[in-house]
Amino acid sequence: MFAHLPTLNNLRVFEAAARHLSFKLAAEELSLTPTAVSHQIRNLETQLDTRLFIRQTRAVSLTPAGAELAESCRQALLGIAQGIERLGVTPNQLRVATTHGFAALWLAQRLPDFQQRFPDIRVSVSSDEGLQPSDPLGETDLCIRYGKAAEGEEVLFSETFGIYASPGYLKSKQPQVTLLQTRWQNPALDGLDWQQWQQTYHEFKGARLLEFTQEDHLVQAALAGEGLALASSVLVASLVERGWLKPCLPGKVLPGLSYRLLPAPGREQSHRVRVFLEWLRQQALSGAPDRSQD
Repeated sequence: MFAHLPTLNNLRVFEAAARHLSFKLAAEELSLTPTAVSHQIRNLETQLDTRLFIRQTRAVSLTPAGAELAESCRQALLGIAQGIERLGVTPNQLRVATTHGFAALWLAQRLPDFQQRFPDIRVSVSSDEGLQPSDPLGETDLCIRYGKAAEGEEVLFSETFGIYASPGYLKSKQPQVTLLQTRWQNPALDGLDWQQWQQTYHEFKGARLLEFTQEDHLVQAALAGEGLALASSVLVASLVERGWLKPCLPGKVLPGLSYRLLPAPGREQSHRVRVFLEWLRQQALSGAPDRSQD
């Protein structure tokens, strides 16, 4: 019935090259050489007697036939992966991608609770500052992305930006106020900083400014009593609950952005993704992590 079809290996190589629009990236994903990828795709084109890629000097693009076959391969490989998962014969690993700050300051503190509830699911977290989720046939099962929510996207929660400091800093008599802020890494997002705060509330003008490249560095500086931090309410929630940071001027905040849940297409019904999504929703409603894990 299927004897006339190309080999599964050829189709896997083609799908990766079509998804990346790069023989080099497909080779890296599949632990092959670019030459081997090119050779397998030429064999596939010969077998089908159809041109699948338009080859240019530094790039490749799909022909209409190639685009149609790429989508068919994607769906077929997803079906195979889900069928194998249902058999329970592969490690039940969940791959989550999110921003560095959310991974370090929110997710990492709560993951022990998930692992205690679901010890058979191994969670792997990667971080970057991109806006878009990884491709559905890449390694990521679920993205928790930061930015403005599009219509139809599920928002885990939205934030405000306020001023936070350690109790020790608030009790001390500083000769000069020090302001702490993060330099936003993603140029596609409208970052918030002390200049916007001062334009809105006309306070702390002329204060000394310290800037950090990551939110967890900012929070560590605030915990160490280095100054007043302009920080996300989401990322400092557990620290405020523990009393390690105190909100200053709680009635004066700036609106922030949202954290959205973006499962890879085709994986929404996976058991590991479904239970992790439900756990995330419960955690978002409950606020701070379970302190019994400390």
